[in-house]
Amino acid sequence: MSRERGKGKFRTIHVLPLSLLVISLIILSISTKAISTFPSFLASTIGGGVQKAFAAVGGAVSKTIFSIRELAVLKNQYESLAGKMESYSNLEREFADMKAENLRLKEQLDLSSNLPRVVASAKIVAKDPGNVYSTFVIDKGSSKGLRKNQAVAAFQNGIEGLVGRVLEVRGGTSVVLPLFDQRFFVSARLSRTRAEGLVSGRGNPDALLEMKHISRLNASEIQVGDLVITSGLDSLYPEDLAIGRVKEVILPEYSSSATLLLEPSLDFAKLEYLFVLEGHRELER
Repeated sequence: MSRERGKGKFRTIHVLPLSLLVISLIILSISTKAISTFPSFLASTIGGGVQKAFAAVGGAVSKTIFSIRELAVLKNQYESLAGKMESYSNLEREFADMKAENLRLKEQLDLSSNLPRVVASAKIVAKDPGNVYSTFVIDKGSSKGLRKNQAVAAFQNGIEGLVGRVLEVRGGTSVVLPLFDQRFFVSARLSRTRAEGLVSGRGNPDALLEMKHISRLNASEIQVGDLVITSGLDSLYPEDLAIGRVKEVILPEYSSSATLLLEPSLDFAKLEYLFVLEGHRELER
């Protein structure tokens, strides 16, 4: 009983000062009019926070939209520059092709001025499938003065070389029988030793040429790498056109003559422009 009375007195002692403090604050607020401004202060605080939040969201959205537009502009600029770069690359390639073509044409012009009796310059336009691609078709014919059996030469890597002879003449085109064909024969000599023989093809542009009918005595002087040229003795082909270089010397045991294997001076796979020449005498076969 005494404990409950003690607790009641304790509560009264603590509650009374708190009550007095609250009443004092209310009276002070009324006297200073602070309580009248409290709602507006609260509203402005909340409103300002909301405005800041909306402003932040709006700024982020506008920045995103601006970034998307900027990316679109950059993409268009990139595509435009890429197109220009491709155009410049194409122009550069065309310029390089034209430069290479001019060099090739200059080489052909040099050859035409050096070679005697040039009848016409011609370009290879096809290879004859009827002869398993062993013949060339050129873009000049009888209308340009071409005749059967005229010699055909080319200029390649600084070399004036024999290509073959005219096999067939048409109005605007002609067929050329190349040096590597088995039907082709030309009188030739070695440039260094002056030994003479007969060169023929073996039916394949990748195969070596053969030079036969060389005496064993002369064969002893021949070295690998010696240049073989036209002799001009068969009246069809001008002299001193390169044919090939000695790759191998074959001396059959029971033969009075030797055979030479020659590597052609011209790369027939890369021929484009040819020159038709007159021989010492025009022969019709």
